[in-house]
Amino acid sequence: MKRFSSITTTQLARICGVSQGTVDRALHDRGGISKETKERILAVAKEYEYVPGIGGKAVKGRSMLIGVVLYDLYNSFFSKLAMSFVKCAKREGYSVIFLFSNKDLKEEKAAIDYFNYIGVDGIVLFSVGSDDEEYLEYLHSVVRPIVMVGNRMAGFPYIGIDDAQAMYELSLTVLEKTQGEIVYFAPILKRELHTHNAQRERFEGFCRAVEERGRMWRLVTEEGELTFDVGGIVCSTDHYMLRVLRTLKTSYEGVLAGFDGVALSEVTDRTALTVEYPTDRIAAECMRFFLKRNWNGHVPYTITEHGFAT
Repeated sequence: MKRFSSITTTQLARICGVSQGTVDRALHDRGGISKETKERILAVAKEYEYVPGIGGKAVKGRSMLIGVVLYDLYNSFFSKLAMSFVKCAKREGYSVIFLFSNKDLKEEKAAIDYFNYIGVDGIVLFSVGSDDEEYLEYLHSVVRPIVMVGNRMAGFPYIGIDDAQAMYELSLTVLEKTQGEIVYFAPILKRELHTHNAQRERFEGFCRAVEERGRMWRLVTEEGELTFDVGGIVCSTDHYMLRVLRTLKTSYEGVLAGFDGVALSEVTDRTALTVEYPTDRIAAECMRFFLKRNWNGHVPYTITEHGFAT
């Protein structure tokens, strides 16, 4: 029979016709599977000379590793978040491994499979998200504890802010400062988003604000559709706000707002509003969750203008 030079739990699962979570339960002597299934998996693992852990060395107890799945590092918010995880994990004696999904669900799943394989003590997942029941079932089968940041997923702990409420309050602030039509700039809304996606929730918060105030508004997803003759432009991220500034430059005199609290003053002296929240707090709460300490999923936010609370 063909041998693998370094067989993975994913390959074992395929050979045995079970989920990867079931394989992990058998290999780590956890409950939730029948005696027959466990014995069959262990027999196949022995036959294919499966070696658990990293670099062929068995992992006993904690690995002292945390796996973090992000989209990428092109958006400076993710860079800021990544550094917060490194700092908070180091304080607890842990190291962090980063993998990137590039906003692709298959790459996200591959990252989770890898973290499962090397035996991290926890997975922080900034998920692309999916309403597909099969994918949700897969996530629930993962043995490593998972905590969501950024986007929520049904049935999983989430650490972050209330995106809908924060955007609602930000939009009200913009409406109070200007007259005329309001534009909501969010290129990501060109595609369908899953139910609990943060960008979808932010848009819902904006819609609630403009409808309450009876203001005219329109959604813009292409930079070429941006115009100077609007009272305010609300962007669903600071990254998008910078794209607005590149397009309209300093000629735009209306109210400009973004989201995520990236250090705008370092790249522009243009007055702009944003929703700011502490990435260090998110990372710290994730570590508390993995260490089974008291943790809080709610992270506070502030509406700021050039770093000063309004």
